Amino acid sequence: MTDREFKRLCHNVGCNQIGTRGEEVSPGYKPDLSIRNPSGDLKHIVEHENKTDRKSFLGDVVKAEKYAGEQSAADPTLIIVMKQHDQQTTVSQIVGHLSPYASWLAGLKGGRLDLSAIRIIEEKDYLKSLDAKEILGSHEFNKRATSVPVEVQEE
Repeated sequence: MTDREFKRLCHNVGCNQIGTRGEEVSPGYKPDLSIRNPSGDLKHIVEHENKTDRKSFLGDVVKAEKYAGEQSAADPTLIIVMKQHDQQTTVSQIVGHLSPYASWLAGLKGGRLDLSAIRIIEEKDYLKSLDAKEILGSHEFNKRATSVPVEVQEE
């Protein structure tokens, strides 16, 4: 599906609300979706990737982390929905690729990211989650996604 189609889906956000659908939220940053809780705090940043270009995934993490750091009272989750093409670049490969960069970035920031978690989910699984009426970020939804481990090395 295209990014435009993805943004127009009826995303299951529960009591949260969709803040933006592709609009600029910070200079140069237009996430596909931003989700806010009832208090107006940033809860989730959602990016849809049609290509399996590893640099795009890394850009998603860096931009989302920068934006999360600009938000007061926020501890958002980055959810990347990826379109897997055959057996080229899989979710587990992307997770393995992102983990050292996320860990490095956390180390630069005193050992913790402003993002509470980074999750990767394949587009087909995201659509299954929508069909099952699972709320974005719920336990059921999170079981379908794979978390990117962030490990900061002690010196």
